[in-house]
Amino acid sequence: MKPSKIEPGTKLRISMPFSSKGFRTAYFVKRTPSRGGCKAVNYLQFPDFKNQNGLNDDGMCEMSDYDLSRRGEYA
Repeated sequence: MKPSKIEPGTKLRISMPFSSKGFRTAYFVKRTPSRGGCKAVNYLQFPDFKNQNGLNDDGMCEMSDYDLSRRGEYA
C-alpha cells in the first residue's frame, strides 16, 4: 500500500500487534508530505479510540508512511 495514493475518507484495517482483536478499523483523514527534512505524516481517525481522553477527543492518530505501508490494508 502506498500512503501517497490513499484518498481521504478511505476505510482501512490497521494491524495492532498488542491488541486482542489483532486489527482495528480506521478512516484516512489526510497526509502531510515531507518537506525540508521532516518526514511525511498520515492522520487516521479510529472510531474505537473516540472519547477516551474526554468528550473532545475525536480518535485522531498520527502514523508514519513506513508504519502505514507495513501495517495498513484496505478494508
